[in-house]
Amino acid sequence: MAKTEPFEGWELKARIALGDEGLGYHAANPIIADVRAHCEYTGESPYEAFGDPKEFAATTAAEQPPELLEKVDRDGLTPMGHLTGQLFVLSLAATVLPLFFAAKEHTWSFPATAAALTGTALLIVALFAVRGVPQALRASGRPHLAKFSYIAAVVFGAGAAAAYTGLSREHLFPVPAPAIVAVALVGLYLLTRAPKKPTELVPHVAPTPRTARPTGAEAWLTRLTGLLIGRYDLAPERAGDLAREARAHVAESGRTPEEEFGPVEDYALAVSRHEPIRKEPFYRTRPGRILGGAVSVLICGGAFVQWLGDGPWWATWLLAFPATLASLWMLTRTIRRR
Repeated sequence: MAKTEPFEGWELKARIALGDEGLGYHAANPIIADVRAHCEYTGESPYEAFGDPKEFAATTAAEQPPELLEKVDRDGLTPMGHLTGQLFVLSLAATVLPLFFAAKEHTWSFPATAAALTGTALLIVALFAVRGVPQALRASGRPHLAKFSYIAAVVFGAGAAAAYTGLSREHLFPVPAPAIVAVALVGLYLLTRAPKKPTELVPHVAPTPRTARPTGAEAWLTRLTGLLIGRYDLAPERAGDLAREARAHVAESGRTPEEEFGPVEDYALAVSRHEPIRKEPFYRTRPGRILGGAVSVLICGGAFVQWLGDGPWWATWLLAFPATLASLWMLTRTIRRR
């Protein structure tokens, strides 16, 4: 990564990485301001002074007081974040699909029927139950409830299919496609606007520049935190706890960290071996990613084959064909990756 990149480029990556570590927009503001002030004063680039944005975020989050951090999972999302993320995807689809079908059917309105209204509502609930809700349950610390969400997804999905095929198809009223898009755009705006500033902000710990690293015991402890987070994939909160325990032990013994624990890299390895192994949820495992990639190939490829016969040429070659190629490429990468 070139160190001549504008500060805003580094800042964007750092904000995303800080959010993944539990430091939201307003909590990250004073930290980013500290980095900017240091760079403006010294003339250094943020890469020179603070390093890679992801490493900076992991180390900085571990130094912050626990009450400043949001309770996020390893995807950097809170339970509500998973639900709003699913709503964002559905809203995004609602801005594109109505226009696509309007162009395909040469109409700007769709007939509302009991079958369509009921089936669509049940399908939306099923989509939440199959992805957003299980992830939210895991992030809230209730993974044992996720299986019930999958069962509910099957029930609602079957209900949607039954509604589409069994309920009345009598036209009730027309639904304008632009109205659906407008509602979806309003939803996207509400989901992407900046969060409200909290009434009280918890004081933060200023980030330490790499060009002004602590020495002695603090350097050893800082290195320990970085190794536990970056090399051994411990959560920043847990890495911070272990570093504080080591600091307290050193202070009590009156010895240096090297004398008490030995080389920092050996100690970090020994400590990490006693940490419980986190079990990845299925959708993040290699089989889960392969299964998802295969489903994506089937959906995109099926649309391409179907539209190749009677669909509009622009949808066939500008949407379905590139999507099929991209899905195949991603599936191939997932299979080859170890």
